[in-house]
Amino acid sequence: MNQISEILPCAIAAYRPCGGNVRALISAKRSGTPLLRRDITPDDVAVAREQARIAASGMEATTPGVVMAWLKKLVPMVANAPYDEPALVAACEAIVDVCGALPRGCWTPETRRAWAQQPAVGGRLPGTFWPRPAELYAHLRPYADAIKVELDGCNHILAIASQPQEEPRRPATDEEKRAVARQMDELRAEAAAAKKREDQIRKFGTIMPGSDVTLRGQALIDALKHALPKMSPGMREVTEARIVMLERNQTLVAELESSNIEKSAENG
Repeated sequence: MNQISEILPCAIAAYRPCGGNVRALISAKRSGTPLLRRDITPDDVAVAREQARIAASGMEATTPGVVMAWLKKLVPMVANAPYDEPALVAACEAIVDVCGALPRGCWTPETRRAWAQQPAVGGRLPGTFWPRPAELYAHLRPYADAIKVELDGCNHILAIASQPQEEPRRPATDEEKRAVARQMDELRAEAAAAKKREDQIRKFGTIMPGSDVTLRGQALIDALKHALPKMSPGMREVTEARIVMLERNQTLVAELESSNIEKSAENG
């Protein structure tokens, strides 16, 4: 193991997640709550700036030396560590190949202890064994994700804090309040009229004079016109609009039939 010992870097300090209000702001952002400039205090800005620096350092690319140093210190913690230096180098290279993209902040004493302290699964203690590359990747990936979340969250807080301070809104004047009230009254009146219209169409829009369901085309139009004088105002209004629509459809059908006849004559 002397070969590995020669490349050991200085130990990487455990990543320290942020706390307090900055942590709450990051959680709010992740839940979809928009952050406003007034939500962020000068103390929050100072904490977020320092935490962003720490997180950016934690997200830096790792090196094979860092990974191998982490694994070398795992050797005495497990029962089936590689038995000699060639086997250890081969095992480390396999893990570097799978886990080498994970950032520096994952390779700390904290994450190594967390591997050894895993609870039993099916009567087996996973942390007492040398990790397979995929197992170690699954163990370390949440640490990388947590650092990335904090880095993005702190940068978002700093970006919001750098925006110009919102000017306080002046209170609405009495005239503005009356104007808004008038607009709301108009909108309510329009909505009520639209609902009334929809109710009338639903009630009267499909009536058939004399309950004759066989009426079609011009015969239906003539029957509806004949029945108009006996209708209530609401029924009459809906029926007149229906007649206009039916007459328009009749015209379109006639034009289409005429066009088809002309084309047939030309082809003949």
